[in-house]
Amino acid sequence: MSTHRLRAPSEDGALLAVPPLNQARTLVSSNAEVLKHWSYDFQGRRTEQLRPLIRAQVLKGGRDYLRQLGLGSVENVDSQSPWIVTGHQPELYHPGVWIKNFAVAALAKQVRGTGLNLIVDNDLAKSATIRVPESLNGELRVRRVEFDRWAEETPYEDLVVQEEARFASFGERVRDVLSSAIDDPLIETYWPLVLAQRERTNRAGLRFAAARRQLEERWGASNLELPLSSICESDGFLWFVSHILAQLPRFHAVHNEALAAYRARYRIRSRHHPVPELHREGDWREAPFWVWHANEPRRRPLFARQVGKSMELRAGGEARPFLEIPLGPDRDACCAVDQLLSLPARQIRLRTRALTTTMFARLLLGDLFVHGIGGAKYDELGDEMIRGFFGIEPPPYLTLSLTLWIGLGLDPTGAERLQFLNQRLRDLTYNPDRYLKDPNDSEWRAWVAAKQEAIQRNPETPAERLAQFQEIRNLNARLQKGVTQERARRTEEQAKMVSVVGRNLVARNREYSFVLHSEGKLKAAMTDPLGRLEMSG
Repeated sequence: MSTHRLRAPSEDGALLAVPPLNQARTLVSSNAEVLKHWSYDFQGRRTEQLRPLIRAQVLKGGRDYLRQLGLGSVENVDSQSPWIVTGHQPELYHPGVWIKNFAVAALAKQVRGTGLNLIVDNDLAKSATIRVPESLNGELRVRRVEFDRWAEETPYEDLVVQEEARFASFGERVRDVLSSAIDDPLIETYWPLVLAQRERTNRAGLRFAAARRQLEERWGASNLELPLSSICESDGFLWFVSHILAQLPRFHAVHNEALAAYRARYRIRSRHHPVPELHREGDWREAPFWVWHANEPRRRPLFARQVGKSMELRAGGEARPFLEIPLGPDRDACCAVDQLLSLPARQIRLRTRALTTTMFARLLLGDLFVHGIGGAKYDELGDEMIRGFFGIEPPPYLTLSLTLWIGLGLDPTGAERLQFLNQRLRDLTYNPDRYLKDPNDSEWRAWVAAKQEAIQRNPETPAERLAQFQEIRNLNARLQKGVTQERARRTEEQAKMVSVVGRNLVARNREYSFVLHSEGKLKAAMTDPLGRLEMSG
């Protein structure tokens, strides 16, 4: 099945798992076996050396991160055991995203491995609000509630809280909008945990992530966790970066050819979907990484060019290189990695992009990656790039998502009733004679008979067919007076059903933040994969 055709479940509480959860353990073991025997040279560091190095660094970094934020530690982690990995931006996402963390923890426990959640803080924060449903005079509408003053699109790792007072009052303001619609919204438990992180960090994303992780631990899911920005500054990751830079002409070709094939397969005309092409500017080639300065947190594409036995790096839109490293297609990357490790001290951020994030995680970090629907569609392209560049059949991933309605009350017959009313009103226009109270009444008998006679004709020429159509239309117009009351009654009911269906659309929206849901219902839904995985084992 093509991942491009994945659809979110339509029913409340329904779980999408591709492949099915009862195949997850087999997928972990088969992936682990393939990756164990995969020996690939990353510019002087082979996978059998690089994977253990990366895991050790992520394990240490994850434990340090959890300790710094006062979160529970992850004990008894064996770097040789299976690792189940997922990740997402540190935002107030919907339950369909959050379910991955619980499934990862459950699967890791089942295979006696390690669950890891990557906090994708190198992505851009695009809003400082969430959508909150509000009931007014029996109608439902959506209001946006701010958790902070919005400045501009900024990577999460540099997103500092602008107004602490507004941030602190967010929970109360959300509760006021929800009113009594939800008896026990999670925001009442969650937001105090967020505010407790104010002394530890001024980054909104890290506060969100820390509070979420505390809830997960309370509910039985204790994954290792680490911001992706920290991994991007480790030498294990920089070996991966150096190899792609050293082989950039080949990576460029593989990337753009795979992208062209993907767009052709799905008839995509946009030059930006699912990702833009990697560009070339003279002898400079765009690399699949971001770069920016901490004092100017605007992501720019990284460009590189080979100059003899060295490589120059610059940010997109800038003329001068910010670094020259001893690197080339036939050179060991040891010295290049040492120089790239100096970038944080210069406040330069070198970060991965979406496709290279999962490429790194799937090949060098985990044994199974758990995607959401969007990431799975994205990584269909990633699979082609892995095949073309690394020469390995990509280890399959698990796609997981959940639909959970917020619980605002529904009229399950609304949509069907509206469809019936739309059809009835259309029929009143084109077949009013069917709805006359007494079609044999002398007032209507002649018009009904004339319409039946017109319908029974068999016109032969286009002019005759046009004349027949116009005559029937005129007769229907004359008969409208006989169905005035029926039309008025159905039109009034239609307006009510439009309102009901609109309310249902608001109530059934699966994109509401997890903090708005009932804590009891949400906990039951999030911990259910534990049972499903245990039963499937």
